[in-house]
Amino acid sequence: MPHSAPSTISTAAPASASPAVDPALADAAVRADLSDRLARALARRRGEYLTSLARDGVSAAQMGVLMRLRYLGDMSISGLAEVLGMGLPNVTGLVDRLEERGLVERLRDPADRRVVRVHLTEAGSRVPDGMEGLQRDVLGRVLQAMDRATLDRCLAVLDEVDAEAGPAPVDPRCAGRPRPLGA
Repeated sequence: MPHSAPSTISTAAPASASPAVDPALADAAVRADLSDRLARALARRRGEYLTSLARDGVSAAQMGVLMRLRYLGDMSISGLAEVLGMGLPNVTGLVDRLEERGLVERLRDPADRRVVRVHLTEAGSRVPDGMEGLQRDVLGRVLQAMDRATLDRCLAVLDEVDAEAGPAPVDPRCAGRPRPLGA
């Protein structure tokens, strides 16, 4: 697939007598361009990784299960179905196949033996680690090309983004849950 040259957005007014560009609109265009470029770079790498996983027998839906378990901790199959927006039979099948591959295991909740939680195994945790590693690789190459002053500015911007975004919302299905089994 041909790669188009990155677009450059200029916020400076042209030398001709044309009307001045509204700085707020120009800033919004730069933000949108930066966001789109980063998203495309990361999506491209995620797509490559998902393709390699598919060749190894891990589907995108299975990857979704692994990622949820990675970031939300152990969950019941009904909890997984709810956060994935899928039916219980579909999620049960996904978990069955992941369990056969040794990527997850079912564990009884010691607090309530009737409850069975799906737990990410060590092998299963390496799959999301690989996704994160690819994303870090892309960003690492971008950051490697920057001088110290630019890196400092990026850190300041990320601090602003964190402050504006506020704390990460807690999924009510996970709030107050005990730490994952085996942790």
